[in-house]
Amino acid sequence: MQSSRNDFLSTEMQTKLVNALGTSHFFNVLVEALSVVICFDSSSAICYNKHKAPELLFSNLTENEDKIFYARFLDGAYVASPAYQGFVSNLSDGLYPWAELMPEGFKQSDMYITYYQVSCIEDLVYVFINCDELGFIQFCIGRHSPNATFGNEELETLKSTCQLIIGLIRKHWEFAVKQGQNATPLSSIVSERVNYLLNHFEPDLLTARERQIAKLVITGHSSQSAADNLHISPGTERVHRAKLYAKLKLRSNSELFSYFLNLLRDANQ
Repeated sequence: MQSSRNDFLSTEMQTKLVNALGTSHFFNVLVEALSVVICFDSSSAICYNKHKAPELLFSNLTENEDKIFYARFLDGAYVASPAYQGFVSNLSDGLYPWAELMPEGFKQSDMYITYYQVSCIEDLVYVFINCDELGFIQFCIGRHSPNATFGNEELETLKSTCQLIIGLIRKHWEFAVKQGQNATPLSSIVSERVNYLLNHFEPDLLTARERQIAKLVITGHSSQSAADNLHISPGTERVHRAKLYAKLKLRSNSELFSYFLNLLRDANQ
């Protein structure tokens, strides 16, 4: 493994990465460099910004994920992804395994079942880079079934290169923005609209507490996790959840998530 790390940091590879800074093929070169030290099936880079819609900087997805990525994830479902919650929470720069970002019960959520599971995603690892006014970048590599999740040794290998990756991506994005490079907007629905709907979910029908619970459910929290976040008992959380479902004529978390996505689509028309 040590020799592989040296390959990533080799003079030739560093030269290729430096020469690619600010160019449209930077992330292709970065992925090529990373593939020397670790095996993965997919990769992507997204820039989140509080003042405009998220932008897709790069994607190299499996055929299966690529179809559902544009059909569902970009239609507003990204708000329920653990990585987007990392942006909302303003997490520090660093390496974040998928399991560390997931709220409790996420694998039973509608987002997991209808996007990640269908895409055959086994594991993800994120690198977060806060570029201040230029946005919050998430760079991600993924493993897909039948391949196994990332092991501890592989994560340690990634951690050993993390600061270099962060520095390269930050400098690349600074150059790219100055040169006026265009990224692909993830959705015509701006982040302000997404966040507004999450924080003002059916205000004429639901109480403040019911809206808080709806927001947590939509973003992938289980009943226990929602209760913990609100500092209430799981029993109290279930009572509030039952009331909000009754008011909206819904029967499940999946229906609530679909209800929210319909609101997003209506708001964009």
